[in-house]
Amino acid sequence: MENKNEPREMQSRIEGLAAEEEADDTTRASRPSGKEQIKAIVQKILFLFKKLTLKIRDAYIKIFKAEGDVRLIDDIKGAFKHIPLRKKGAIVLLGGIIFTVYLLAGVYTVKPGEVAVSTIFGKEVRQAITAGLHYRLPWPFEAIEKVNVSEIRRTDVGVASSEASLLFPKKAMAELLPQAGGSGGHGNHGSVSEPSKVAETIPSPATNQFFTGDENILEIRMNIQYQIKDASDYLFGMNSPDSLVPVAARAAVTEFFGSMPVEELLTVAKSQIQRRIAQRAQNMLDEYGAGLYIVNVNLQEVSPPQEVAEAFRDVASAREEKEETINKAQGYWNTVIPESRGNAHRLISDAEGYGEEIINQSKGDADKFSSMLDEYQWAKNVTEYRLYLETIEKILAKAKKFVIDSKKERVNLKFIK
Repeated sequence: MENKNEPREMQSRIEGLAAEEEADDTTRASRPSGKEQIKAIVQKILFLFKKLTLKIRDAYIKIFKAEGDVRLIDDIKGAFKHIPLRKKGAIVLLGGIIFTVYLLAGVYTVKPGEVAVSTIFGKEVRQAITAGLHYRLPWPFEAIEKVNVSEIRRTDVGVASSEASLLFPKKAMAELLPQAGGSGGHGNHGSVSEPSKVAETIPSPATNQFFTGDENILEIRMNIQYQIKDASDYLFGMNSPDSLVPVAARAAVTEFFGSMPVEELLTVAKSQIQRRIAQRAQNMLDEYGAGLYIVNVNLQEVSPPQEVAEAFRDVASAREEKEETINKAQGYWNTVIPESRGNAHRLISDAEGYGEEIINQSKGDADKFSSMLDEYQWAKNVTEYRLYLETIEKILAKAKKFVIDSKKERVNLKFIK
């Protein structure tokens, strides 16, 4: 009876210790320091060692219990009876050291800028493990995948027309569909700090040429900078997520260029094109669950193909001449129209002033004539004589006067000027 109750007591002790350990973990409100982390790891190792010892003892009692008159443990003791006691202690000590080293193999570090994801037999159990000292179950139970989320990765899209033999990864297209993540999924094969390199390729000429909305062709060359934003999606969401970045960028360019005419694409602000391409490509990456974030899209060149570049330049020159002519005409219009309007206003003002002057003068003459009429009716002879004298005065004021002595001989007026 004692042997039967002892495993239950051990099991209850184990559960009590586990409950205490979980309670201790939940009561930690702040992030522990380095010493506290090491202390917690040591306590966890001791707890696991104690738990394992109790389980071994429980198994020992179950396996080596008596069956009739023969005990299996007695046979094992008899087999090792010839080994000295000191050697037995050394073997036990060596086994304990090996087991301790095995447990310590679960200690690992995550560097600053890195994020780790934990899996047990391929199943994801912990996400976004930040920088610091951590512990995991030793191999082969728990595995750790680390990725550098602070690293800025780069990829180029578009080449010159002379390099139209660009090889496009065929295998990457087959890997675009996201895999089932979080339920036995597997991470990327190869290094996670560098974009995957696919060996299988097919020739795809002129991959940098795109149709515009008015059925013209433009060539582009751009550089894309991106980084990992979700380590779990990056590792388990799909295979070769890095190869999806240029594919998403090309799809974004195709959609954006196909909705606009070539003139607007060649004249619109480069920042607007870059922003639209980055936004559309980011939406595609999020739809596929690639776990990547596009930091920047640098559009280095947008130009027509080399074969028709001369014709595009002629069209651009004609457009510039048109704009120049329009600007000159607009400038001439801005000069002549205000000047003509000013002259018209001046002439109108002069005419209005002259009209007012004539009207006032006529009114004054009329008033003068009316007053003279009254005087004439009152004293006719006097008024006539006065008017006669005034008229003679005005006439003689403009005439030349010659004074001649009447006592002398007569003077011929023909010689007098």
